[in-house]
This record gives sequence, structure tokens and C-alpha cells, in this order.
Amino acid sequence: MREKRKFTSINEQIQLLKSRGLTIPDEQRAHRYLLTNNYYNIINGYSKYFQSKPDVFICKATFDEVCQLYFYDKEAKQIFLNSILSAEHHLKSVLAHKFAEAYPDKRYGYLDVGCYQDESILDIVYTISKISHVIKKNKKFKENSIRYYVDNYDDVPIWVIVDYLDFGDIQSMIRALPLMIQNNIAKDMSGFLNENLNVKSTHLSPEVLNSFIGNIRETRNVCAHGNRLLDFKCRASAKYFPDLHDKFGIREESEKKSVYDVFITLQCFLSRTEYCVLYNSLRKRTRTLANHLQSLSINDISAHLGLPADWQDGPSLVQQQKAPTPPNG
Repeated sequence: MREKRKFTSINEQIQLLKSRGLTIPDEQRAHRYLLTNNYYNIINGYSKYFQSKPDVFICKATFDEVCQLYFYDKEAKQIFLNSILSAEHHLKSVLAHKFAEAYPDKRYGYLDVGCYQDESILDIVYTISKISHVIKKNKKFKENSIRYYVDNYDDVPIWVIVDYLDFGDIQSMIRALPLMIQNNIAKDMSGFLNENLNVKSTHLSPEVLNSFIGNIRETRNVCAHGNRLLDFKCRASAKYFPDLHDKFGIREESEKKSVYDVFITLQCFLSRTEYCVLYNSLRKRTRTLANHLQSLSINDISAHLGLPADWQDGPSLVQQQKAPTPPNG
């Protein structure tokens, strides 16, 4: 068993960093920053990007650069999380509508195995078990929507239930649904991509939709749980969808696991305005980080998100057209 790591004071931490070649112009400021922020999260998590080898910093690397990178990753996670929550909201709404449309008169239809496809038994069991638990738990409490519908209608509509499910639950439920319903969901979600790409005929398949959902969900978990977004890779490569990937120069044989790959697939789940906010916010933060780097180029960092070289130097997206000026008189 390894010997327990001994406590090191803030001053000792600063001297250790300096001995490894990190420039710290303002030690008092660094002391305050390390005192109010976790050394492990910042230094162990982000200093490696400024090292030529373990524990050896590259020439001109500064403490401020490491802190700026930590802040960039933190801000990028919040930007992605906000957008993914919007995507989740849209997906839940479409799922609820298409399920209710397919089973309009069936009480607690989502608890009936007959409402799912036989091939997805594990997803079926998980979905029914999770929703049953949600209803059982919430009907005990007054003044919530589940209790209201149970008491007054002895049924809880699907559009109420979905708001109690997380992204993983939604993913499992969609995969378990009959292909006809999955295809209807994919068709409706395709409207977002048509809007973002300014085309009319794009139609996602259930297989592609589920692939995108899975990787978006993994990215959401990284952002929500405070893990590092830099160098994050999804477990599976997203399915190739030529109408989307060809536009961004991504080939069928290319790996599609990076944050950037998830970034472009969010066009299938966000309105044009929502995607513009995501795009412009990430672009702005990346440009700001570029202005604070001196020992590395921004491309050295953005590559760890899968962003193309000089991506941030492209034009911003127009979020909303101005209303036309009314004529005089």
C-alpha cells in the first residue's frame, strides 16, 4: 500500500509549481486563488496542457494561463449544459406527443409492455420499472401533478410523466418504442436540423437519432458532474449522417466521439436561435481564451475538444433578424 500523501501548504504548492518551471508573477494572488479553489481540480486537471513532460512546464507557461484554461472549461461546460437542457426539453415534448398520438385512449400506456417492441426487453423493463417508481414515489405527496392526476383521473398522462424522467430514462424509452413511433419522433426532430441547415428534406432515421441522443447524454453528464470537458470522448462513435456530417467535412470512416461531434449534432435538437446561442457563446469564450494564451496557441487547446483549427475565427451566427422598419406615415 502506498504511503499516505502528506499535507502541503499553499506556499509549498506555489514553490513546487515554480520548481517545475511555472511562472507565477503574483504569488499573493496565486495564494488566494489556490486557497479558494481546489489545487487538485485546477493544477492536476489543467496544468498538463502546459507541460512538455510530467511535472515539467513548457517555456513561458504561467499560472494565469492554467487558471484561464480551467475557467474556459468550466464556462464551456455551462454553455453546453444549458443547450442540452433545451434539447432535452424538446425531445421530451415530441416523445410525449407521439406516444399519446399512438395510444390516445390507453390508461398508463407507458406501463404496458404491449406498447413497446419485443426486441428491446432490457429497455422495456428499465422504462416500466423507472416510471412505476416515479409514480409510486410522487403520489404520496400533495400538490404535485402526478398526485393530482392519480386522484382525479386514475391515470397520469405521458406529457406529465416525461418531466419526471432524466435524459437516460428518455433515451431508454425511445429505444424501446415501436419503430413506427421512433420514426415519427425522428421525423419531427429533423425539423430542427432542416431549420439549422436551411434545407427542406432532411430526415433522421431512428438509428441515427438514438446514436446522437446517447452521445449528447454522455456529454451532459460530464458537464453536470463537473468532470473535465477537454479530452472527453464518447464511448461510441456517432452514426454517420451525410446531410449533416458532409457539411462539416466529416467523413463516414472518421471517428465521431469528440465534443465537437456532439456540438454539431445538437443542431438536430435545438431551434436556430438556440443553436446560434450555443455556437456564439462557445466561439466567444474560445476567442477570449486565445487572448490569454502566450505559451501555447489556441489551436493547441481547442483540438482537445475536437474543434477544427481556427474555428473561433469564423463569423458568428445571426441569432435573430431585426424586424423591418415600418414605412413613414
